[in-house]
Amino acid sequence: MTVLSLALAALVAYALYSYCHNEELQWIITILGGVSIFLTWAGTMAVSVEDQRRNINFKVFNGIFAGIVTVMQFVFALTTAVSKPTYILTTGVVTLIWLMAAYALGRPKSNG
Repeated sequence: MTVLSLALAALVAYALYSYCHNEELQWIITILGGVSIFLTWAGTMAVSVEDQRRNINFKVFNGIFAGIVTVMQFVFALTTAVSKPTYILTTGVVTLIWLMAAYALGRPKSNG
């Protein structure tokens, strides 16, 4: 499943590259968009939690976030007026928020 999410991310990254008309951001959007899409889709398809109920919540959360990140990347790729710092900071913050929330949902419960 990790390989499938990597293949999906590579295809979406190519689409981002093709649709991005901002030459300054074309490679940045391709690479950062591909990585953020891969991470969120891998969380949806390849990672699972032992507890079945928590696993469902984990998968649904990751799936929703993967959809949001994918749409966000296409909006940035199609927008020509976005600056490099705005794109990098927005993508980085959204990816880190997803990572913190996914970690909180996926970590084992403490017995104390």
